[in-house]
Amino acid sequence: MLLLPACFHGAHAQTSSKARLEAFAKLPDWSGLWELDLWQDELDGQEIGPKGMLRARAYAAQMQVTFTAAWQTKLDLLKKTAHAEEAADANNPPAFEEFGRLGGCGWTPGFPATMLPGTYEWRVTPEETTLISLLGSVRHIYTDGRRHPPKDALWPMSQGDSVGHWEGDTLVVDTLSIRSPVYFAGLARGAGVPSVPMSNELHSIERIRMLNQDQMQIDFTLEDPIALVKPLHVIFLWNRVKDIDRMEQNADDCDDAASERNPIVNGRYTTVVKPAPEAPQPPK
Repeated sequence: MLLLPACFHGAHAQTSSKARLEAFAKLPDWSGLWELDLWQDELDGQEIGPKGMLRARAYAAQMQVTFTAAWQTKLDLLKKTAHAEEAADANNPPAFEEFGRLGGCGWTPGFPATMLPGTYEWRVTPEETTLISLLGSVRHIYTDGRRHPPKDALWPMSQGDSVGHWEGDTLVVDTLSIRSPVYFAGLARGAGVPSVPMSNELHSIERIRMLNQDQMQIDFTLEDPIALVKPLHVIFLWNRVKDIDRMEQNADDCDDAASERNPIVNGRYTTVVKPAPEAPQPPK
């Protein structure tokens, strides 16, 4: 009598494992490292190269946004205040730092974080797709059937709350509860600040799929009925990174050791591998 439940549990576990393996087999292979295609020929210091500039102009043509009159008034006041505070004391960040500044020690990019230099890695499982950035941000996209939490249980988060589902080889992602400000080049250009405050109604839909073994497409729609006159729609292309075979800690001014270990060579972070010190020899 005592063996029966144990046998039943073992059989159930094997069935579940088999079903999960079958689910894995149906998922696309997004392994490896990826980067936005405008960084395909980046120069020293991670400046965009000539080919990248052509891609940047193509993206800029897609990312023409118009803010609502009320929101544009807020952005104009933000820009004016930030400039006034910079002029008053260039050594201290303005009071609106959270709306218009990027970088700094401990800073990681918020949503969508997919336009910045650096590499990204996808982890695809039946339950969740995870996007990991070289710059330190991690985004969880739940694909196990769960829904967004109820509205009264949501609060703004750096990467928002993302749920997704697969339509063949395309991952469809719905994201809301995105913490302001948002780093998005098209929005920032219209606002006059590097990252842009948006309303609590900000919502995005992405359709992500591989076009071929070395290229990925992200069909991105961003809507905010309070801040934007109409939704923004842009299609990003990512390239597979072939000259780097692992994620490395980003080198910055806050980490001298990382800077020494990952110097910029030909426009890319390069890992310096030093030989291990010889083990001390026992006395003769």
